[in-house]
Amino acid sequence: MSKKNKKNDYLFFLLFFLLGIITRLPFVEKIQSHMDGPQYSIGVVRYSFEQSTPEAPGYPLYISLGMLFNLLFNDPYKSILAVSILGSALGAGILFYLGSKIYHRNVGIAAAIIFLSGSTFYYLGLTAYAFLLIVPTTALLAYAVYRIFVLQKDEGIFLGVIFGICLGIRPQEILQIIVLFGLGFIFLSNKEKVKTIISFILVTLSWIIPVVNSVGLNQFLGIFSHSSELITTRGTVLANLTAMVKGFLLSFGISAIFLVYFFRFIKKRGNLIKEIKKPTIFFAAWIFPGLLLNLILFSDHAGYQMSYLTGILILISYAVWKSIGKNKLLFVFTLILISGFNLYWFFYNRDPNFDRPYRFLSFHYSEIVKNDIKMGGKIKFIQKNFDPKTTLIVTTALYFRQYMYYLKDYQVTDIEAVDTNIPRFMYVKRDGKNWNRKEYISKDFSLLINQGIKNVVFTDDFAKDYIKNYPVKIYTLPGKSTITSISVPNNVKMFYKYHLVEIKKL
Repeated sequence: MSKKNKKNDYLFFLLFFLLGIITRLPFVEKIQSHMDGPQYSIGVVRYSFEQSTPEAPGYPLYISLGMLFNLLFNDPYKSILAVSILGSALGAGILFYLGSKIYHRNVGIAAAIIFLSGSTFYYLGLTAYAFLLIVPTTALLAYAVYRIFVLQKDEGIFLGVIFGICLGIRPQEILQIIVLFGLGFIFLSNKEKVKTIISFILVTLSWIIPVVNSVGLNQFLGIFSHSSELITTRGTVLANLTAMVKGFLLSFGISAIFLVYFFRFIKKRGNLIKEIKKPTIFFAAWIFPGLLLNLILFSDHAGYQMSYLTGILILISYAVWKSIGKNKLLFVFTLILISGFNLYWFFYNRDPNFDRPYRFLSFHYSEIVKNDIKMGGKIKFIQKNFDPKTTLIVTTALYFRQYMYYLKDYQVTDIEAVDTNIPRFMYVKRDGKNWNRKEYISKDFSLLINQGIKNVVFTDDFAKDYIKNYPVKIYTLPGKSTITSISVPNNVKMFYKYHLVEIKKL
């Protein structure tokens, strides 16, 4: 490659890296949009498996990046959002690099543009999720394997380093990337295999030692006693398939059409099949383990699919280039059409009048805005009008951690039975204050209101319909949301069940 081409590649990498920041920064969520975010945010200042800040095995390098940003922002939530923006920037730049090195610069350009505009990638770049960093790290792992397996480069150190980083971002990801790593490892010389193992151990120790130091050896070893949960089926195949199809369509939009390129009829010509054999094996090792695990075991949403979706993204970008890449004008027009559709799909407001409930995993920008308005309005109203020393906040699982985070000085209680009659969840109760959480199981569907509490505030919109035989105050807030409060004397007990709350004096 000429110096001019190298310089152009560096400029493209920098351009897409900056676009990853510029296109995300103005739109990041203002209020935590889902229950995992507060765990990560609190984890920045207090890393604890016992408190689920975060849940074991803990996203060590993800939280570490948040800690570094917190030195700059002194705000754990902003720091975690900064990691998401960094993931967008790295994802765009590294996908361009990967596509360019494996195929052609135009493939890299297409990959970066689809990534920057795709709904799931955009959403994860605006919210406090750990999943987006999987894209650039998995892409780098794939490039290391490509160089070893396809290009026959005997390079083991980078393979070990990036594999250790991948597991440091999200240790559970080993189930989806171990086959890809193994494909590279087995084709190394014995000398390079030793280098791979040593470099992997050193990188892994660099994040394991701080984790053990933070949570203690007993908590850390407890991870392994629950390791079977990583391979436990959490949903039906049909439910998983539905989530996967949704993740696929929201990630790629109309660009997914170009996958038909790979199903075209191929006439056997010379050594064509032999020529595509290694790349085919490479992409199969990258994509199919994650795809099958999501289908058979679990696939709650697109975040869990990032590993194999990244591989499919490269294939789609290659198909776009091979189909129309020779016509530069048509290639540019196609990328404008793809990105334009993706951006419209992501930013289009599906509920301008706030007639529908908030959906925390819709992967659309309007839901981020809806949560900012609805939950943000409730938090500000509570902080302005209710004394934390004399107020009990009652909520349900979907919002407990968010309210616990923002209403740090208040006593916050989550009573599941009001919102669900599923036995697995209905007996769960949670209490939170000062970012400390207690979770327990109780079949006693009652709650004694503590001495000193004068007001009980129910945050969920539906609460006004379920409180019976007791005077309530209903406050209508932005986004057609409501909170409901009751004034309580001493010696009051709350009795509840599914869609029913009763207050009785003792």
